[in-house]
Amino acid sequence: MIRKFEVKNYKNFKDTLSIDFTNVHDYHYNEYCVKNGIINKMIIYGRNAEGKSNLGIALYDIAMDVHLSRNPYYYKTDKMLFKNADAEEEELVEFYYSFQFDNDIIDYSYKKRDVTEITSERLLINGELILFYDILTGEQNFINTNKIEANDLNWNVFMEVSDVSEQEFVESTKPSALRYIIYNTIQKETSLITKLSQFIKGMRFTASQTASQRFLLNEYITDDESLSKFEKYLNEYGVKCKLKLIEGLDGKKDVYFDYKKPLLFSSNLSSGTIALTRFYIQYLSRVKPTFVFMDEFDAFYHFELSEKIISLLENEFDCQVILTSHNTNLLSNSIMRPDCFMILSNGKLTPICEATNRELRQGHNLEKLYKNGEFDE
Repeated sequence: MIRKFEVKNYKNFKDTLSIDFTNVHDYHYNEYCVKNGIINKMIIYGRNAEGKSNLGIALYDIAMDVHLSRNPYYYKTDKMLFKNADAEEEELVEFYYSFQFDNDIIDYSYKKRDVTEITSERLLINGELILFYDILTGEQNFINTNKIEANDLNWNVFMEVSDVSEQEFVESTKPSALRYIIYNTIQKETSLITKLSQFIKGMRFTASQTASQRFLLNEYITDDESLSKFEKYLNEYGVKCKLKLIEGLDGKKDVYFDYKKPLLFSSNLSSGTIALTRFYIQYLSRVKPTFVFMDEFDAFYHFELSEKIISLLENEFDCQVILTSHNTNLLSNSIMRPDCFMILSNGKLTPICEATNRELRQGHNLEKLYKNGEFDE
């Protein structure tokens, strides 16, 4: 799980923005929101343009581009939007993650000149420095890499900096020390590097859904069993329908609404059904994720459906979940608790229990307090 996260000089966050998932208060209800002393479920509120989406993308940075998945779409669209516009030329974008696996803590930080170029990395395990390098200063320390089965790696080759094009960089096999270790060492299933790698690969970020976004449902609904599960899911969450699979001329099966004249499912959906379907594809039809950030997750949901989705996340997702929303109906002690509701304002993330002098209790109407400005700075 992620214990702490910090980012600086990123997009609209000129100063350091921090999330401390260990900042747990003494509430004895909705205890599913906290696991092993770490906040497990969280909802973030904030006015438009405060950076809720940017925070999600920043958290997901470790799972993108030069680290593990290296999504080429990210390179094309985000390069000019990466660094804070007020940052000085020499200032770098800084990321810091602290992970906890059982009783072990991994601290990993890195700096980037732009979206594709990491200039330094630091990895500590239980407070002990494992590796550090800084391309700009020439400093490096790989002495303790033997403790993560990486002492046989050629770090001299890794430290060589060549003048390559962006496309060549994307196709490179050594974009980060962390990736270099993960893909070039033999790790035990129980090793911390394996646990860290599996956690990062399981991280998911989704932005608010729009009706124009497409999905290939026939990649996930391929037989009667998977169709039945999907149909049951839609019915449980308010879309009353019957579905059937019909094979096309190309030999592929597509999902149809089962009427006298079948209707192609993907061409006859409301925005809400699109959002539900995308949620199913991303989270319920595959291996469960390790960390989820859903930006404006309920943009097309009725408030009752939003509560049902949160209940689903609580019961089915044994992982950290962060949601952003403008739906104040969710700001209730019946759903979460005051140390798990956050407000993003002026580059700071604050739990509502620390945004007021009032001692918040289970009987308080949090939504009413929020609308009355109780948590305003």
